[in-house]
Amino acid sequence: MLHQHKRSKKSKSDDWWTPKDVFKKLCKMYKFYPELDAAASNRNSLCKWYIDRHVNALVTNWLVKGKKVRVWLNPPNKLLGKMIARTYQQFRDLKIQTMMIVPLNVQSSRAWWNNVQYPMERGERIFVRPILGRIKFKNHGHGSSASINGYCVVIFGRRNKVRN
Repeated sequence: MLHQHKRSKKSKSDDWWTPKDVFKKLCKMYKFYPELDAAASNRNSLCKWYIDRHVNALVTNWLVKGKKVRVWLNPPNKLLGKMIARTYQQFRDLKIQTMMIVPLNVQSSRAWWNNVQYPMERGERIFVRPILGRIKFKNHGHGSSASINGYCVVIFGRRNKVRN
């Protein structure tokens, strides 16, 4: 885990939810409209379908009724590296397009370099763009707190160039 010794107990929690307005803004900005939330629950899913911790997105293919759909992912803090690797694997093997948000400090990790940076440098269709400002995540759907980290959007299945 990144900076475990410096993070508060509250920040290490996986109970932080992406606000719907942030999700909608990113979807509109990148013209990417996912149907499957790969790390959600019935209470916080932002898409028509979701994969929860009981189904386990780390071992289940991200298909809906056997078909590819676009995927949204805000990985749980405790599984960040594993979820980045799984997202790349689903893209590489099944061509599943995913829009994911991750903290910028993950860009120094092996998971980032092996599953985002190196494949992007090889010419694979991976788009990375920082998010302006700080996201105010919801805790269990209530209140909000601005993240101390900046975040970036990663879209697997799109070239790393800005679309107009």
